[in-house]
Amino acid sequence: MSDKRILGIVGIGPRGLYALEQLLAELEKQAAKRALALYLFEATGNFGNGAVYDTHQVETNWINITERILCLEQRAAINWGALAIPAFPSYHEWFEIEPQNLALTQADNYPPRAKLGVYLKARFDSLIQPLLAAEVVTLIKERVETLSILADGKINLQTNLQAYDKIDEVLLTIGHQPTVLSKQISTWESYFATDNKNTLFKKPYPIKDILISENLSPESTIGIRGFGLAMIDVVRGIANQFGSFSVVEESTHKCSYRAEQPLSNFFVPFSLDGLPPAPKPLTAKLDRWYQPTEAQLAQFKSSIGDRSKQQKANSPAFLINAIVPIAAALYAKLPQRYGLSTLNHSAIEAIVRAWLKEEHYAHPLIFPADESAQKTMQAFVGMATGTQAVSLDFCIGQVWRHCQPSIYEKLSFNECTDDVFVKIIELDERMKRYAYGPPVESIQQLLTLIEQGVLTLDFVDNPEISLSRAGWELQSGENKITVDLMVNSVLDAPKIKAVDAPIVKKLLSNDLIQPLHDDYGVLTHETAYLIPEKEDQVVPIALLGRLAKGTIIGVDAILECFGERPKKWAAEAVSRHEGKGMT
Repeated sequence: MSDKRILGIVGIGPRGLYALEQLLAELEKQAAKRALALYLFEATGNFGNGAVYDTHQVETNWINITERILCLEQRAAINWGALAIPAFPSYHEWFEIEPQNLALTQADNYPPRAKLGVYLKARFDSLIQPLLAAEVVTLIKERVETLSILADGKINLQTNLQAYDKIDEVLLTIGHQPTVLSKQISTWESYFATDNKNTLFKKPYPIKDILISENLSPESTIGIRGFGLAMIDVVRGIANQFGSFSVVEESTHKCSYRAEQPLSNFFVPFSLDGLPPAPKPLTAKLDRWYQPTEAQLAQFKSSIGDRSKQQKANSPAFLINAIVPIAAALYAKLPQRYGLSTLNHSAIEAIVRAWLKEEHYAHPLIFPADESAQKTMQAFVGMATGTQAVSLDFCIGQVWRHCQPSIYEKLSFNECTDDVFVKIIELDERMKRYAYGPPVESIQQLLTLIEQGVLTLDFVDNPEISLSRAGWELQSGENKITVDLMVNSVLDAPKIKAVDAPIVKKLLSNDLIQPLHDDYGVLTHETAYLIPEKEDQVVPIALLGRLAKGTIIGVDAILECFGERPKKWAAEAVSRHEGKGMT
C-alpha cells in the first residue's frame, strides 16, 4: 500500500465507534489498496462510549429504551490486508439476555446508562487493539476547536493543545454542543456570580457535580428548570443521595421513598407548559396493544416515502393521513378506552387527524391538557400499566413511537420543501412527550415524592420568577417559594446558529456548512458529507448526528447511532479514499 491518506473522526462515542467499524468493514468489502491512517479525537477520553455513556456516571441515570429492544447487532470479523479484527457479540449476547425468552408480562428493564457504556467501551477496546498494533490509528484525547480547508485541499484541525494540518478527510460525530445561554440563564448567572450561598447549575450533567456541591443539603430547596427526562435524572440522583426508592407493587411498579431525614418541598420543578411526559407501557404484552402489523407498516412506509407526495406537500398532512388509520384501528381494539365509546371508526380517524394537526385540539377522547400535572401523571401511569382506560392521545403517542423508525427512514433526505420538513420535525418533537416517555417506574418515583411532600408541583406551570439575595423567588397564583439551588435541565436544541462551540462557529464563518433553518441543523448529502454555501466547493468533511437535524430526523436515539447512516458514509468515504467517489 502507498500514498497514505489521513482520515480524522472527531467524537468517538457510540456513533463514532459504529462509523469506524463500518469504515473498516467497507475497506475490506471494497478491497481497498491505499494505505490509511486514522486520527481519533475524543475530548472526554471515553473512547467508544463518550460522555452520555460514561461508565463512571451515577447509576440513577437510566437509558430511555427498554433492554428488550436494545438490538445493537454484533460486529462481524473484519480482515483488511494484514489487519485482522475479531468479531464482537451483540449487546444481548454480551450480557446473556434472551429477549425471546422474557415473559410478555414481565416489566421491561431500563438499565443504567453506565451499563451500556461498559458494553460500548469493551466493543471499542476489542476493535482498537489490532489497529494500534498495526500502527494504523492514533488516539487523541484533545478537544477539537476549529477546522479549515487549506489551499492544497487538506484540512487543518486545531485542538485545544496543537494543530494537525495534513488531514485529507474528517467525519464529525460531535453530538450535543453548547449553545449561547438563554437570556434567562445569562441573567441568573450574572446576578449570582459572586454569591456563595445560592448555586446555579447551567446544565444537568454530569449529575455528580450537583451531588458534590457544598450547598446541597437536606435543608436545600432545589429548583429544576424543565419537566422532562433530564429533570427525572436530576431528581432521582439527588433523592438517592438522601434516601432510597423501593418498588412496592410489581403490577404497577408503584414506589415508596424513605428519606434519612425529613425533606419538605425539596424539589421544585417548573416548565413553560407544566405538561409531564407520558410513561411507556410497562410490559411487552401491553406494548403490543400499540404495535402496527407488518402490513400496516408496509403501507405506511410506502405512503410517506412516495416522492411525488413529498414534492406536492404544503404541510405534514401526508404524514398525518398515513398514520391516522393505524392509530384509529389500534385504538378501537383496546380493551378499555377513555371517554366516549360509541364513536365509529371514521369519527375516531377524524379526531386523530384533528389532534395531530392542532396541538391544543380538545375532545372527550383526549386527556384534558388543563388537568393538574399530578392527576395527568397518575392517569398516564394507569394507561401504561393497563389498569385504566387509555386516552386517544396516549394511544397515538405510542403508535407514533412504533412508526418512528419508518418515519426516520423515509423522511430523511426527502423531497419536501424546507418549510414542510421543518413542520414535520416540529410534529415529531411534539410527539416525543409520549413517544420518548420514561419508564413507568420513573413517574411512580415522582408521584411518591409528591405524595410525601418532597416534591411540589405548585409551580410547575410557568411561574413568575424574580431574583433576590435569598435566591430565586417563584410565584404561581398565591403560592410563593424561594429556591437556593437551581438546576437547568433543559437540554440545548440543535439550533445551528445558536451553537457556541468554536468548531461549529468556524465552519459557519467559512461557509462550509449551510443551515436548513434557523431552528435546526445543517444540510448534508445522504452520504453525510456537508453541503456548503458555495455550490462549486468540495468539502471533504462529513457530519453524523444531531447537528445534521435539518436534513435528517431521528438523530439522537442510540439505535440510530448504529443505523444506516454511518454505513452510507463509510461506503462513500472508502470510495473517495480509493479515488472512486465524489471529488
